[in-house]
Parts: sequence; structure tokens; C-alpha cells
Amino acid sequence: MRLYLHSYTWLWHSSSSLNAEFMNLVVASRHDDLHMRFDVEGRWQNGDALKLAYMVKAAAARLRQDNVLIDLRRVATPPEAEGKFLICDRLRRALAPKTRVVLVAAPELVDTECVPAGLPQCPDIALFGGERDALDWLSAE
Repeated sequence: MRLYLHSYTWLWHSSSSLNAEFMNLVVASRHDDLHMRFDVEGRWQNGDALKLAYMVKAAAARLRQDNVLIDLRRVATPPEAEGKFLICDRLRRALAPKTRVVLVAAPELVDTECVPAGLPQCPDIALFGGERDALDWLSAE
């Protein structure tokens, strides 16, 4: 069991749901002054990216937040996994166009090859290896 600071909200863990469709990731969220933050950890499996995208959508909409930081540095690839974590594609499909999303993750884990910049009717998504650069991009308008 992981303990999070009181400012975090525990959003999802596979053992906390009676659903047949479990997500293999643990997600904690927190609302900062300028953005909504999601800390994600665990071993990803196919389907986890879509579930995470809709979880982000619901939490950001509930707090009326258009800026989102998703920290994927503690997400691991299982040995049998093929391909990348398709989070960019899933976020583009789930989130509103005015949303700005910054991912903090290893580039080899995230699907960035087919992410054209400035698509109309799609959220802006940027990938950074470090949190400081990610926060700078998110705060620049």
C-alpha cells in the first residue's frame, strides 16, 4: 500500500473496483494552483492508456482545469509488452481542444512519432523528460 500526502486524491487502483476491466496502474491526483497533476505508477498493459485518459478527463472537468501534468516516470514496461504506451493518441481522443497536457516520461515509452503539433480540435500535448521544463511549458501561454 502506498501512502500519499493529504493533498493527493487516490483516483484508481485495480483492487478498488468490482469492474471486470481492471487498470494495472495506480493513479494519484492533486490540484495545484495552475494545473491538475496526476502521478501514475505500475506496469502498463494494453488498454491502460484509454482508461487513464478518461480518468484525466473526468478529474480535470470536475475541477474545471485546462492544464494537466501527467507524471509517467514510475510507469514500467512489462517484459512481454510490445509497442509503446499510447497515451498521446488516447488523450487527443478524450480531452477537449482547449486542454494543455504535459507528459513527464521517458521518450521511449510514449507514442510521440505520430503527434503532429497544433492540430485543430485537439488538445496540445508535450513530452518532457524533466518536471521543471514541463512546468515551464505548461505555464507559458
